[in-house]
Amino acid sequence: MKKILYNLILPFAFVSALLSSIIYVSCNRSFYNWQYTKNQTAFLIGISHSDLMLVTDQLLDYMVDKAENLDMQYEVHGKKTEIFDPNEKQHMVDVQKLFVNVIHFNIAIILLILISSAYLIKKDGFKAFRYNLGKKYKFSAIITAGICVILSIIFATNFNWFWTNFHYVFFSNDLWLLDPVVSIMINMFPLNFFTAMCSTILCLFIIICVIIYILLMNKIKLKKIGELWKI
Repeated sequence: MKKILYNLILPFAFVSALLSSIIYVSCNRSFYNWQYTKNQTAFLIGISHSDLMLVTDQLLDYMVDKAENLDMQYEVHGKKTEIFDPNEKQHMVDVQKLFVNVIHFNIAIILLILISSAYLIKKDGFKAFRYNLGKKYKFSAIITAGICVILSIIFATNFNWFWTNFHYVFFSNDLWLLDPVVSIMINMFPLNFFTAMCSTILCLFIIICVIIYILLMNKIKLKKIGELWKI
């Protein structure tokens, strides 16, 4: 039992780190504000930036099941307009289900990690637990690094292929195929928005993996790194 748990904790931790990165960036209002400003989104849509952020607030609340619907009207090109059409709203129903499932799945993984860790610490003590996990880190890290490299190459060379196939895998309809001429949603979130989002998620995930490694390192390794840093 202990061997199985030691072999599973780090893979679970990496999966949780990725899911947590996705959840954090996807719900980070500052990220949306940054991208809207960078892409001049409000100007292109014909809405004020403050109203665009209010739309985003309700959209983010809806994604985590805190808002009942996406019914909202704001001035677009000087005319009171329903922001999202029926197809966009129906697509967001699918997005909400997927996102809420991701949150619940991540919570389940975190609980499994905590329970398993508590069991192993009780059996072996904290020092042995940390040492044993540290020995397992290299293999998991190599696989994770390989995945990160592959994703980085895809993001840099053909993100459209990745994003299209992501939708084919996780959605059973074509409601995500929106017309930029009439769709406010697709103009809020063009392809370069999601390129930036996925790249940010990947960077945050790598940072968390590095933090996990640092936490598992013993004092001797930390001391050596400290000496190199001084040099």
